[in-house]
Amino acid sequence: MRIRVRLLTVATTAVATAMLLTGCGSTPAEDLEDWWSSGGESRVKALSDTSGQVNAVSMRPMDVWSTTCQELLAEVAKAKKLDTIPSENARGFWTEALTTFEHGGNECVAGAGAKDQPRASAGIREVQKGIGRLASAVSMIRGDLGAK
Repeated sequence: MRIRVRLLTVATTAVATAMLLTGCGSTPAEDLEDWWSSGGESRVKALSDTSGQVNAVSMRPMDVWSTTCQELLAEVAKAKKLDTIPSENARGFWTEALTTFEHGGNECVAGAGAKDQPRASAGIREVQKGIGRLASAVSMIRGDLGAK
């Protein structure tokens, strides 16, 4: 009887170890779906909304630019706290969007604070480039989710 118990224990331990080493067997599409539903979608929407606001305020007086660019920087910080996006197709665009938003937002804030319109405008143009990168990331995400 002891031999059966030991064999059962060894077999159970081996299976548990194998599962830990290989994961739970989820597919990349399932991992992406989890990322999307666990904050990815809301972060994408927030980034899209705030970057769109930065684009819109570029037509207004420079004294309102800084606040809007700071809001974008806050959303970038939240997005950076997410786990790595599990889509190889979208990861590069996502990373580029966050980097571009962050750099552009910082230039916008610094330029507006120093009343340096060319610098602030350059930051806004960079944010506008980030909007395209974000759109590409979302397109890839949707494609990967649709392939499930």
